[in-house]
Amino acid sequence: MSADTAFRVAEALRVDGPWEVFGERSRRYEIHFNGRSIEMVRGPISLEGYSLGLFRQRDGGAGVGFQASTDLSGPGIVETVADAESLCRYSSFPAKSISLPETTSTSAEDVEVLDPHLWDRPMETLQAYVHALLEPFDGLKDVLPSFGSVRATLAETTIANSTGLQVGYPQSVVEVEVAVKAVGGPEGPGPGEYWVNDNVRRLEPSSLGPKVEEWCQYARDVRKAAATPTGNLPVVLPSSVLSGILPPVIGSRFTGRGRLRETAPAIGEKRGCDALTIWDDGRIPWAVPSSPVDDEGTPHGRRKLLSQGQVSELMYDVLYAGAFDLRSTGNAARGIVFGFRDWRRFLYSPAGTSTTLVIEPGTDGTDTELIEAAGDGIWLQQLGWAIPDPLSGAFGGEIRIGYRIRHGKLAEPVRGGTVGGVVMAAPGNPSLLANIGAIGSMPSLSEGIFAPALLVKPLTVAGS
Repeated sequence: MSADTAFRVAEALRVDGPWEVFGERSRRYEIHFNGRSIEMVRGPISLEGYSLGLFRQRDGGAGVGFQASTDLSGPGIVETVADAESLCRYSSFPAKSISLPETTSTSAEDVEVLDPHLWDRPMETLQAYVHALLEPFDGLKDVLPSFGSVRATLAETTIANSTGLQVGYPQSVVEVEVAVKAVGGPEGPGPGEYWVNDNVRRLEPSSLGPKVEEWCQYARDVRKAAATPTGNLPVVLPSSVLSGILPPVIGSRFTGRGRLRETAPAIGEKRGCDALTIWDDGRIPWAVPSSPVDDEGTPHGRRKLLSQGQVSELMYDVLYAGAFDLRSTGNAARGIVFGFRDWRRFLYSPAGTSTTLVIEPGTDGTDTELIEAAGDGIWLQQLGWAIPDPLSGAFGGEIRIGYRIRHGKLAEPVRGGTVGGVVMAAPGNPSLLANIGAIGSMPSLSEGIFAPALLVKPLTVAGS
């Protein structure tokens, strides 16, 4: 790795007391398409910047100053320090201590977060992926890609602090967005559209053929889907749906921030069904939240949050760990906005959250067996904008495509209406985690979660 952004800034600093520098140098490549035609190709869009965090003890607490900049010149760094010092004077946080990670290592242990082909030949790799994505649509008359984009960010992250830490690593993140539309003659139903939104670490063109076939079938099913029924029904949630529901709530409530705000569950409380165990693991290969260290330089690890339904541990970043005289657990992240990760992470101060949530596989079998156990309900394939509320735990979203379960088997597609509930509630109250009736045995990775499908009995479904 050749980037040394944070190290150069740290070398130029002339400040006392605890401080940290987060630096990042990024290249961004994009391909946008309309139908089967490439509409725009651009890149590299290059950006280098850093953020400076200062911590000043006073009156039993800490003044905290944060400032970001793209000016790495001597005068620019001096101005950034002055701005951060000014914020320190006018801010206050109830931290008993500030314990920054301590190491002098110049490199981090390898974690699989970098696609080497994308790193070495970014535009060629991106073009090959888009070609493999569009090729299966050739010859199809009833399904076409309406529009889409593939955007790759190649970043060199560096972190330094006043304890002597110097750590860095490269990473790749790709955002894939595709709208697949099913059409037909004027005598049939209106067009049906299936949206693909995915964030991944690496590109695998060879795996796209079966995926595109699935997307096309979902679009066809949207076109002919029946209305969703209404009621409290058993619902099967695959990992792709769980990824939009669980991380925003668990990643907020199971943290030092949640503890300070008195929204975190107490250790030992019952917050899930007896069979439910959830880990936080920042080292899952190719998961988007994975990296050798968190965004403050603390090594990522694996922590058990729920053990057989009982709260086992909480997650901390440096600042909120200081409020309880603890050490960070390696759960600081930057640039998470409305659940999505901004590629300009240096613009954001760190905040405690989950990395990849891992739901321990259960003994209730395959997806087919979960469907059999549901009896009469819904398989929820895609939920639009669940928008979970981290404070209340409530969520609800549009059913973009699902499938009716009748007599333990998948039946007709359904769409429209909403499904919702509460992710986690006080002990003894109904919630998604408490109402899990079966946990599948076949986990899969979907952005910030590695989990099998879950059967929840019941969830509230409001048909259109």
